[in-house]
Amino acid sequence: MVHNMEIILKRKCFICDQESDEGIEVLGKFLCTDCQRTIVNLTPDNDAYGFYKKKMAEIWEDYKKELEYKEKI
Repeated sequence: MVHNMEIILKRKCFICDQESDEGIEVLGKFLCTDCQRTIVNLTPDNDAYGFYKKKMAEIWEDYKKELEYKEKI
């Protein structure tokens, strides 16, 4: 008999491709806590701003495509 068995699921972050068990889902895509922290602290003059902006836009584009597909069904 197993007591207090905890199942930890690791998911791949949409932005950094690292596996993590901590993060959030945004429009069906998993974002790890490290990427969340980075995004929250970014300013437009930061060199990484464009990269993260593009990745977040991809999440939105993928979501819109999925909605369009579901509407056709």
